[in-house]
Amino acid sequence: MLQKLSLLDMHVALKNRIETGTDLRCIDKVKVNEPSPFAYLNFVENVEENTKTMYVDKFVVHVNILSAASSSSIQHYANIKAVQEALTEYVQLPPGFELFGQTTSGLISNFTEETGEDHAVLGFVFKVSYGFKIKI
Repeated sequence: MLQKLSLLDMHVALKNRIETGTDLRCIDKVKVNEPSPFAYLNFVENVEENTKTMYVDKFVVHVNILSAASSSSIQHYANIKAVQEALTEYVQLPPGFELFGQTTSGLISNFTEETGEDHAVLGFVFKVSYGFKIKI
């Protein structure tokens, strides 16, 4: 029986990659008065995108980046760049799964929260193979 990669396993892999590749914490849930800077993940879509030879799941993920309130956007842009660069490197998945597509859909939104914190949303698409098709 084929096993698909769970959202939890994908979340952990992305969280580890962001925390390893940046100075940001990647938190699971935003609490009231959570101190910035930090990042958090939103899974927007998880659908099958099988090919002729492979079983594939596509994960569309939005990475939210919150930077501390400041009179300058320089640190916020540095945080965005750090996440973009971290996610150009290979994301380590559990054994039995292969990440063969890792692309960005760019900056989706960038705004200032009521608290004065800068908030950016970056889009990413990950394609994960979890088995090969064979003819019997």
